Amino acid sequence: MKNALMITVFTLLVTLFYWYVGQQVPQKETHPPEKTEIASDLTTDEMMEIGKEIVGGKGTCLTCHTIGSKAQATRFPDLANIGARAETRKKGMSAVEYLAESLYEPNAYIVEGYQAGMPTIHKPPINLSDEEILTVIAYLQSLGSTPTVTMETNLKWAQETPSAEKKGAAATAQKTPAAGTGGTNEAESLSGKALFTEHGCNTCHLADAPTKLVGPSLYDVGNRLSKAEIYESILNPDARVTEGFSKGVMKAFLAANSFYDQVSSNELKKLVDYLASLKGN
Repeated sequence: MKNALMITVFTLLVTLFYWYVGQQVPQKETHPPEKTEIASDLTTDEMMEIGKEIVGGKGTCLTCHTIGSKAQATRFPDLANIGARAETRKKGMSAVEYLAESLYEPNAYIVEGYQAGMPTIHKPPINLSDEEILTVIAYLQSLGSTPTVTMETNLKWAQETPSAEKKGAAATAQKTPAAGTGGTNEAESLSGKALFTEHGCNTCHLADAPTKLVGPSLYDVGNRLSKAEIYESILNPDARVTEGFSKGVMKAFLAANSFYDQVSSNELKKLVDYLASLKGN
C-alpha cells in the first residue's frame, strides 16, 4: 500500500514538472508549410529530376537511407536497385503500388532484418504533397528499372484530389511562401544550435556538458548515434531509450508542445546536423 502511494505521488510530481516545463518553452507563430507547385504535364525525366531533389532534400530520405552503400545501411534499407526489387517485393502489388504504400504507410511492410521507424512523409514535419510523392516514386523506380508512374497516376493512398488549377500550374519546382510570412520564416533562418533552444530541447538535455538533466546529456551524441539514429530518436523517441530513463516522457513532452506540428523538414535537418556534430569536445 505504501509503495503504491509513493508511485502515485511520484507520477503526479513528474506530470506537474512537465506541465511546468511546457509553460516555459518559447511558443512560436506557425504558418502552413511551403508547398512545391508541380505541373501536371511533367515528362518522366522531369519527374525523376524533381524526385531526386526531394529525396536528397525536403524528403530527408538520405538521412536514414543510403544509395549503393549497403555496408552503411544498418538502420534502414539501401535504396540501390529499389526500382527492380519493388516489382516483386510484395505479392499482388505493382512496383508503383509497393513504393506508394511504403511512403504513405511505411509500417505496412517492414523489410526483413530492419525495424519500423520511418515517418509518414505526407504528414508533418516532412509533409510532401501527392504530386511530390509521384515524382519521388518516379525517381525510386529509376534506381534499377524504368519508371511507369506518371503525373496522371491515381494512388489509393493519395490525400488530395487534383484540381483544375493544379493541372494548369506552370511552375515545376517553384516554392510558394506561406501567406503572411513576407517570403521568409524566422525559424527557418535559425541555426541547428539555436533551434535546440527554440524548441526547448535544452530544458531536458545539456549539449555542452556530460551532466544529466531530466534526459540524458547530448554532449557526445554525435559519437554514439548516427544521423539516422538521431533522426529516429526525435521522430520516434520510444524506439531507442537510454538505459536508466523511461519511455513515453520525451514523446509526451514533444506532443504537449506541438513540436511535430511546428517543426519543418528543413529545421529538423538542421537540428539533426547540429546534434550529430556534438562529439564531446
